[in-house]
Amino acid sequence: MTHSLQFADLVKGQAFARFPLTVSAAEVQAYLDSTGESPEVWAEHVPPIFIDAIAIAMLLSTVAIPKGVMHTGQEHESHRAARIDEPMELEMRVSALSERRGAVIAAFEANLTDAGGAPITTMKISVMVLPDGVTA
Repeated sequence: MTHSLQFADLVKGQAFARFPLTVSAAEVQAYLDSTGESPEVWAEHVPPIFIDAIAIAMLLSTVAIPKGVMHTGQEHESHRAARIDEPMELEMRVSALSERRGAVIAAFEANLTDAGGAPITTMKISVMVLPDGVTA
């Protein structure tokens, strides 16, 4: 897999991905089939955790995450439910980046907005990369 960014080159505040997103009924059904969730609840809307999974997949395909990275936290805030087949935009950025004793701690934020720019979902994920030779 070719990544457009290396983890070591990230800068706090850097927006690194912006792309249109539309989630189809078939994609929602495939997600529900894989999780065992009831399809009746999601007849018109996209499950919020599925949106998080899409954002994480985009992060992993864009940024070359070092081996041994540790997932240290995740937050999700829904402003409203995303509708199936709704045109949306997903923007990802580095919201925090710091180094302590050689360990790098990074937080990524994904903002999903509708066609008018109104917020739908905000997701944050934080990770820590230990210095070479150190294991948890």
